[in-house]
Amino acid sequence: MATEGASVRSYGNIILAGQSSGKGFLRIDPKGFAWKAKESGRPVSIAASEVIKIYWLRGGYNYQIKVMRKGGSYVKFEGFKPSDMQDLQDLLTNTLNYELFAAKQAVRGWSWGQLDITTGGAASLVFKAGGGDCERTNAKTLEDAFDLPLGMVSNVQLSNSNEIAIDLHVDDTAGPADEELVEMRFFVPDEDDAKQVHEQIKERADTSAFAGESICSFKQMGVVVPRGRFDIDLFPNHIKLRGKTVDFKILYSSITRLFLLPKPDNILVSFVMSLDPPIRQGNTMYPHLVFQFDTEEQVSSELHMPEEELTKKYNGKLKPVEEGFTWRVFSKLVKQISSTPLHVPKTFRTSRGGSAVRTALGSDEGFLFFLESCCFFVNKPPTYIRYDDIDFVEFRRMDLERRFDMFMSLATGSGRAVTFTNIDRHEFENIFKFLYEQKNVPVENAEYLKKTGGRTRVQLVDDDDGSESEDSDFDPNAKEKTPKSADGDDNDDDEEDESSDDEDKFIPLETDELNDTRNANVSESPAKRRRK
Repeated sequence: MATEGASVRSYGNIILAGQSSGKGFLRIDPKGFAWKAKESGRPVSIAASEVIKIYWLRGGYNYQIKVMRKGGSYVKFEGFKPSDMQDLQDLLTNTLNYELFAAKQAVRGWSWGQLDITTGGAASLVFKAGGGDCERTNAKTLEDAFDLPLGMVSNVQLSNSNEIAIDLHVDDTAGPADEELVEMRFFVPDEDDAKQVHEQIKERADTSAFAGESICSFKQMGVVVPRGRFDIDLFPNHIKLRGKTVDFKILYSSITRLFLLPKPDNILVSFVMSLDPPIRQGNTMYPHLVFQFDTEEQVSSELHMPEEELTKKYNGKLKPVEEGFTWRVFSKLVKQISSTPLHVPKTFRTSRGGSAVRTALGSDEGFLFFLESCCFFVNKPPTYIRYDDIDFVEFRRMDLERRFDMFMSLATGSGRAVTFTNIDRHEFENIFKFLYEQKNVPVENAEYLKKTGGRTRVQLVDDDDGSESEDSDFDPNAKEKTPKSADGDDNDDDEEDESSDDEDKFIPLETDELNDTRNANVSESPAKRRRK
């Protein structure tokens, strides 16, 4: 409903078409257009000097106005009634000196037509379908069915020789219950035409208003999840990964946390990006990206930004040329440019002085890192578990001499649980003390395990000592005994505490601190058998 004076109008229940179904208020005055969302309070404004043309057209819910801006971009405001057209026409003519044009639209609902890529500073993809006013001309007349700003495209790929798949960025203005478009697919009958359209979309999307100038680039970076090698470009507001068959664009606003995880072998370092929303390739979602670096590889990266701007924008924490170990340079740049906390191992140490224990999650082997507010398993599937989300931990198969399992029940309301198997028996004491005594994570039979050190009656499955025959109580066919359970509850510190503002501490790893255990000679004494 329009309110206020003759030169000012305010309309309620107006949505920002193509970006969110959340409602807001639109104000039109001699200065231009100003829209503000009801829930999030996000504002969108267009100065009168930026406006080129204004169209009136039918939207998905109601009528809308399409405000064309200089440079080729546009904004659609939807939620007007048919009776508002004349009022808007008078307002725009008298206040902004612009005419309201009625746009021609394809309304027959045809799903085949023609794809056009517009030129200009903000490129768009326009799908045109059959239009016209009579049956005799509708097959020859093409009118706009819909358009899509290529700045919204996060990925485009030729899924097969004739099908173009377009993934869209998740809208940050959408409410929790809002629905939004995340993927579109176009079938192009001719293979050569399909390749040409695919390349045009990639080219125009790269030069759209979303892109900007790259700050720095890295060539052929190894990525474990999703697997492949990518050229990586760091832009002011997003990261672009360019592979042989697929490209990804990741907004910095979608990066929730970063992890730098040195493998115990002193050869590789994993760098993890946690994403919300996750990126998608086909039907597979990737909430975590896992990069892998050689610890000895070095790089020198020049930042394409004036030194004064670097000092002002990043508080002097970035230099015009960053050089050193690749894992250190890349993680530092991503941390500073995205302003995201970086989590690293600090207090936990294994029996051999490492930061992680070797284990398996399901059928996949990897490493489990115990951080200050969470634990993280790499490489596949990358699994993030906050200590606050753990209902209880149960140590299983404790009667074996060399290995044990760790079961975690998560208090997420869904009954989810994970089990890490085949952990080295020598790591039990360090894990138990870290979780139960330092992080206050509830542990089943904690007091019993604390007194016995987790040593129940040990079954020596690989010892052929003949002295066993003298033990009348030993039954090789006896079933394993498991201790009874007990619950507990406690909380942990906020995960943000892991990120240090001290640049000298943000990566506590030096080359001489990555202990090489490949040639370590560790002597282990077998456990003594307990007899009744």
